[in-house]
Amino acid sequence: MASSLDPAKEVSAAIGATLGRARPALLRRLASLALIDRRHVSVALATADGRVVGIDPAARLGIVRAVARTVCDAFSDNIAEGDAILTNDPFSGGTHIQDLTLLRPLFVAGQLVGWAIVQAPLPDLGGMALGGYYPFALEIWAEGIRVTPVKLYRKGALQRDALTMLTLNSRLPHLVGKDVQHMVDILELANTALAVLAARQTPAVYTQALDRIITATAARTQAALSELPPGEWRGESGPIHCCLEEADLRVTVRLTVSDQSVALDFSGSSPAAKGFVNTTAATTQAAAALPFFALWPSLPANEGIFQRLHISIPDDTFLHAKLPMSVGWSPYQPSQAVVQAVTAALGQTHQALPPAEQLAAPVASPPLPFAVTGCGRPGCPFPTQPD
Repeated sequence: MASSLDPAKEVSAAIGATLGRARPALLRRLASLALIDRRHVSVALATADGRVVGIDPAARLGIVRAVARTVCDAFSDNIAEGDAILTNDPFSGGTHIQDLTLLRPLFVAGQLVGWAIVQAPLPDLGGMALGGYYPFALEIWAEGIRVTPVKLYRKGALQRDALTMLTLNSRLPHLVGKDVQHMVDILELANTALAVLAARQTPAVYTQALDRIITATAARTQAALSELPPGEWRGESGPIHCCLEEADLRVTVRLTVSDQSVALDFSGSSPAAKGFVNTTAATTQAAAALPFFALWPSLPANEGIFQRLHISIPDDTFLHAKLPMSVGWSPYQPSQAVVQAVTAALGQTHQALPPAEQLAAPVASPPLPFAVTGCGRPGCPFPTQPD
């Protein structure tokens, strides 16, 4: 029986409540919480075609949406109820090796109506250094094993070979195994909560409600961006240190405001680096959106944002890493530089921006419980000399 409430409002409230329970529950359960960056722990819900309709935290939107699109493309004709797909591949929409994403489809009356998504960093997946943080990595395989999208569950049955692939390639297999199971449990929690609502509304009504939520966010984003004066501004970051190169890298952005939309063009940014300060396009997009979420914190975090925020990242820059580039530090110093450059451009529109520390907080360097060895040259964030 369909609800008498506005379906979009009811679904939006249910999504908010589900995310509000799911992420804290995962944070309470993770066995390796002391060894990871908890800011990377995220829970999201998406449409059947992989458009994110809600996520916590908002800072991970650009990354999770890219992974969801990749998985939907890869498994478009091969999805069944009870499946769960995992990937940690930076080049399948992800960020760096440590961040594992699990996705589970939501079926109602035999129809695919959405996805539940959980992303969390694992404490170790091989590579040259614990946790994958190795400034001297010349390629991705020095940072750990790269797992392109693969099914962890098929129609409810655990694929033990997929799980064993993760645990046998970790220095901390017991923690990895436990955390993967906790992630699976949270997917079940999220799917169960929304399946009841989708069944009550009917799959068609539920799907239409998701579309309306995204469309409403696009309209709110357009209204917010209309506060910016039309024009073009440029911003540049401070230097980004690379242990394998003498020259520093920089982010350059051109911000163009027109017709209630904003274009960010990162042409002119430094070319690909030798070390692990390259960043994937998804990570760059996530960082580029942060100043806008800070400027308008009431904007819902979903796909509608990117219908009005257009980001161009040339593939010959360090902001658009290609296989086999190393990307281990991409969510931190490179992302801080993206935030800094976009903020510098936005500041020229005379908008009252939050303090720089607040803007960069989601991508600040993590408090790691282990040492990361660097080159020790001036400006190196890892001043310890390698053995």
